[in-house]
Amino acid sequence: MPITLLLFDVDGVLLHPRGYKEALRKAVDHFAAEMGLPPVGITDAEIAAFEACGITNEWDSVPMCVGALLGPLLAERPDLIRPTVLETLAAIRTAMHEAGASIARPDLAALARDVRASTPDGRPPTEAIHSLLRARTIETAHPLLAQMLGNIYTPDSPTTFVFQHYVLGSERFEQTYGRPAAFEAQSTLAEYDRPLLTGETRARLLARVGQPGWGAAIFTARPSHPPADLPPAERDVFGYPPEGDLAAELLELNGKLPLISGGRVWWLARQYGRSPADYLKPSPVQALAAIGAAISGAEAAALHAAARFVEYGELGEPLARLRGQTVRVVVFEDSTGGIRATERAAELLRQAGLDVTFEAVGIAPEASKREALAAVAGHVVDDVNQALEPYLAG
Repeated sequence: MPITLLLFDVDGVLLHPRGYKEALRKAVDHFAAEMGLPPVGITDAEIAAFEACGITNEWDSVPMCVGALLGPLLAERPDLIRPTVLETLAAIRTAMHEAGASIARPDLAALARDVRASTPDGRPPTEAIHSLLRARTIETAHPLLAQMLGNIYTPDSPTTFVFQHYVLGSERFEQTYGRPAAFEAQSTLAEYDRPLLTGETRARLLARVGQPGWGAAIFTARPSHPPADLPPAERDVFGYPPEGDLAAELLELNGKLPLISGGRVWWLARQYGRSPADYLKPSPVQALAAIGAAISGAEAAALHAAARFVEYGELGEPLARLRGQTVRVVVFEDSTGGIRATERAAELLRQAGLDVTFEAVGIAPEASKREALAAVAGHVVDDVNQALEPYLAG
């Protein structure tokens, strides 16, 4: 029997990620205020441009925006540079107050397009953002960029630190990271996120994947807890913000579909001595893990199998279940990086002798994203319910 495996991104596909967008705005405006500047007011069109250019992680886009503010200002006032980002912001705020000056708002969409042009396929945009900002920032300020972009995956980055306050809320921030919150904040995810998947479509989807020859997995870069099927003694959630798990709960899919999310991949990277960026999409490792989880329902085993396949060429369980099968992998995505990652995963499986075909359904109502997705997806539609109809009918 042919097998169809459905892989779903979360933000912009299953969920309207208003929470992340609001946290992005609040975090950038927070840094602007720390500099004594008026709010930047990141627009929905700019966020859509970021995503269309492959900048889908706010841990990248926040320092990109803050760096774009800092660069021109420090070029004119290098005397304001201090050893840390926070000290530099305070010096700028004092100077701005004394001079009553302001700076021109940067063209953030244009910067995002430059990042996309400088990002090799299959790599996250972090390095390209860092490189472009360095080229546009006075050399003595380069250590400040390194503080923000050197390790975006921990709250040691000052921009990630602030962003996580807004995403999680100050109370959950303290619970997750075991450190005091710097300021009071409510969780934007809890306040603003809304499901895009309707209850009717969810029920039909779960019924479909309960049939022989069908499987599905959630496939997102959102941070999360480690794999849900680890033994309790091995499942230490300290330092793992539960954003992917919260999304699955909001969608009423928690425990019903496997979740191959950022935290699961961070856990995997630690097992193999890798950086999370080595395994997160647009790397094929996360996509391969999602394929393995979709066919088996097993998260930890699928993650290990994906890493061992890419690192050592070993086709182990549960990916080994694909042998001798005719497999169709379908990804529902709103970003080009996730589509390319899944296409590359299917290509690697074909190179290993497996009969795997690939389909991509781009999901985006915004014109800028639709244009970018059309270049890599078989077709592009407005929402996931419409996208799923051909796979649930009959």
